[in-house]
This record gives sequence, structure tokens and C-alpha cells, in this order.
Amino acid sequence: MLLTISLAGCSSGESKIENSSDNIKTLSKADAKSELNSYTKKIDPDTAELKRDIDSSSIDDKAELPPIDKTYPLSVEGTNQINAEIFVSPEKAGSGKDGLFNELAEAFNSKNNKIDGKTISVSVRSMASGTGLDYINTGNYIPDAYTPSNQLWGKMLESSGVGITTVAERTIGNTGGLLMKESTYQEIEKKYKEVNIDALVKSVTEDELLLGYTNPYTSSTGLSLLTQLMTHFDSDNPLSDQAVASLQAFQKELPSTLYNTLQLREVAKNGSVDIMSISYQTYINTPEFKQYKYVPLGMRQDSPMYTMNSANDEKKQVVSEFTKFIAEQANQEKASSYGFNQLDDYSIDLKDIDGTTVTAIQKLWKENKNGGKPIIAVFVADVSGSMDGSPINSLRQSLLNSGKYIGDDAYVGLVSYSSDVTIELPIDRMTAKQRSYFTGAVKSLAADGGTATYDGTLVALKMIQDQLETTPDARPVIFVLSDGETNQGYKFEKVAPIIKALGVSVNTIGYNAQLEELRKLSNINESATINADSDDVVYQLKQLFNAEL
Repeated sequence: MLLTISLAGCSSGESKIENSSDNIKTLSKADAKSELNSYTKKIDPDTAELKRDIDSSSIDDKAELPPIDKTYPLSVEGTNQINAEIFVSPEKAGSGKDGLFNELAEAFNSKNNKIDGKTISVSVRSMASGTGLDYINTGNYIPDAYTPSNQLWGKMLESSGVGITTVAERTIGNTGGLLMKESTYQEIEKKYKEVNIDALVKSVTEDELLLGYTNPYTSSTGLSLLTQLMTHFDSDNPLSDQAVASLQAFQKELPSTLYNTLQLREVAKNGSVDIMSISYQTYINTPEFKQYKYVPLGMRQDSPMYTMNSANDEKKQVVSEFTKFIAEQANQEKASSYGFNQLDDYSIDLKDIDGTTVTAIQKLWKENKNGGKPIIAVFVADVSGSMDGSPINSLRQSLLNSGKYIGDDAYVGLVSYSSDVTIELPIDRMTAKQRSYFTGAVKSLAADGGTATYDGTLVALKMIQDQLETTPDARPVIFVLSDGETNQGYKFEKVAPIIKALGVSVNTIGYNAQLEELRKLSNINESATINADSDDVVYQLKQLFNAEL
């Protein structure tokens, strides 16, 4: 896989924008390469003197997690005498039809029920199931209860030594599954007689259909599908060499892992993949998915409820009472109206798999998700004057920390840009020597000048094309972090057709500015946009790198 990462700074805009790829002119690859060569020749980047340095810090999973109250604030805050806090997955603690547990918590709290004469309430903190697991596993923050999308996360907590008690294996019903174009479904059904896991594997490995699925380190649908795949590859030992070889074959021609549901919506809108993983509740509530056929697959997503053994008995009792409240008929009917409690006849037996195996499956996916293809990472760091102070310090630390997740077999380069562009580190394999050069280059980054984001991106693309001469099987990805719109150099309209023609994914990460320009860049080839301030960028990059590197 070929990866270019562009780092700058930008803010929190959440407004909806049109797909930027709709009106981008079409170039042939030959014309794109010709324009790229012409533009980068005019940019005329400098090349910095290499400096070796070392980063003696080690990976600290606990320290990587952002301040929880700032990044994942309570969506419902209970204020009664006995209050229990619950980590709740976002499909049931978001907004609209994704906000069921928020509504139920508010209703439960308003009843002012009592235990031993004390009023009780619950607080809801919305976060992805995998993120909740990270906070609990590291001891960074321990809630009183945890309701992820499925039981795999609970199994992993148990295997890591975290004491939990199952209050309910199901609070509301849901399934993971696949979206397929109607024509794709008919093709698979005609050829394989049934649309199931075996047909999916054959369709991807033999028929070269494109499957997009979400990051199994954070996404329940991604983890559920991956776990079923590995048990399908080898039912006796999903960690065997046979299973790993099958995973490599399955992943070999797949596009980059989709980071989140927003990307899935963009992909569905454009129809650029044949099959996507998603939960039924998200499918039924998302207009962009209506043109697709849904097939349940993977472990059920029935939102189990767990209490932490560290919680006191009163708080455990509050969680038990809230769980009973969720189970009341009127609340289950509301859940059904929000898209839950459907497809209840669907089941799959993954109960025998333990948490240690699930964790190992995640690691195997991380190591093999590129199907044996090489990775080439070119970091493009924004060092414009507006990045001075805290932003550039955060950027340096983000790069140093994220570099720890890049394997020794990857190829890595570094570009910086302000008014001008500098190749800080030419692409080379990430040996110990290259790591020391990478560390030295990152530590020497200093902020000054204007913002020529697209010039920096073009130089990175040129480095990619040159590297592809020796690693033609690699796949390109770009990550852009910016603190504002480009004010110097080439404009989006000039660069976008080149990126589109060369098939480069552009993931963007923004620091405290408007995200619209970054979303335009990401939408060219359906990639992720992340709003990451200086507090949570390290964790966001870790998850993005798990998906891409």
C-alpha cells in the first residue's frame, strides 16, 4: 500500500458539503502524470540536509487517549443522589434515530426512582465501542457500565483481566451485515445459489468485487465481519497460517479500510464499491443506502449491558434498573421505530470464541490487511506561520507518536511546506537508520510563512510516482492536516483532477479551523475527514493508522 500523509492544522466545521468529485474534470493517468511533472518542476522543492536523532519514548496507550470530558462529553448527565455513568455506543447515544438511549436515560432520570430512599439516575457518554474499550482497558477512565454494540468487546475486556458482569446479553436488537448493489446481489446469488460468507469470500477473491468495511479496532460491524471471516477461513483455529493466508488473499485487492460511516455514505452515494459492511439500523435510517440490498452477516449487534466490578453495589443496582426500563414494552416499541429489533430470526454461533482470540484477530488484520503489498508513507507537514506555538508542537508529537505504528517493512518519507516546499526525508524503507532520520526531520520542523498546502501535496504525489517505478504494486493514500485554507501556490481546481486520476485516497485531519476545504480534498477519492484538536490528534492518528498502515 502506498501512503502519503499530509499534516497541517484546521477547525471544527460540521456543515454538509457537496461531493467535491462531482465536478472535477477527468484526466487520463498519462495526462495527470504529465501535469504533475510540470507543476512540481515549477514548485522546485528544496531538499533538507538529513539529521539523525532518536525518540526514546515508548507507546503509551493510556497517555494517547484524549481528555474524556472534552472529546467525549456526556450526552445525558444524571444528577440524582445515586448516579451511574454508562459508556454507550454511538448508534444509540447520538442524535435523531441514533439517540435512543439518550431519550430513555432522560425519561428514566425524570422518574426520580429511589433505592433505599435515595433518588437514582444514569449519565450517558457516547463513544465508539472500541474507544470505550481503550479507556477501560488502560485504566484511563472507568465508567460504572458499558454497552458496546456487540459481545466481542466484552469478551476482550474479560480476557484482559478487567472485571465485568453481564447484566443483559441484549438490550435492543440489531445486526451487522453487508450492503450490495441489487445487480451485485443477483450476480452472487446466480453463481453461488446463496448469498452467505462463503459466497462473499469467493466473490472478493475470485470475482474481484470490491468490499469496503470499517476499522475493526473501533467499529463493531468491522470487527464482527472480520471475526466471522477468520472463523470461516479456519473454523478450528482462526489464527492459523491457513487463516492468515486466506486473509491476505481476501485483502489483496480491497480498497483502503473505511474509517467511519460518513465515508460509507459517500461511497454509497457514488456507487464506487460493490459491497459495504454496515449495521441494519444504520442502513434503514440512511437515505443514501436505499438503493442497496442488505444481507445480515457477522455477530449480532444486540447491545449487551455490562457493569464494571469496580462500581459499588448501589450503582450496579441503578444500571440493573435502567436495563429493566429499557426492556419495557413501550421502550422496545420505540427502539423498533428507530430501526432496532429487526431481523430477529438471524443468528450466528460465535459464542465459543474468546476475547484473547478476538484481540489476536485484530492484530493479524493489522499485519495483513494490505494483502502483502508494501506501504509507502510520505508525511507532508504544514509548517506555515499560523502553526507556530502549540499547533506545531502538537504536530511534531503526533508525527513522532504515529511513527511508532509504522512497520519496519514500510517505506517512509517526509515533506514540509509553508510558502515553499521542502523534502525533509526522501522515501526509503523504515529501517532503524531511516527511523532516526525521520525523528531528526520531525524534531527540526519549525513554523513560518504562508500556506501552500496543494504544493506540498503535489510534491508528495511526485515522490509517490517516482517510488511506484520500483514498487508498482503499492497503493496510494494521503493524509492532510491543515490549520486553514491554502493562501499560496496551486489551487484545489488544479490539483484535484491529478489526485482523482491517480486514484490517491486523501484522508484529512483538521486543527481548529473550517473543515470544508479539507472535506473537498477527502471526497475526491472517498476518504476520511477527522476533526482533531491538539488534545486528541494523537489518538485519532493512531486509529487512522490502524486503518491505513
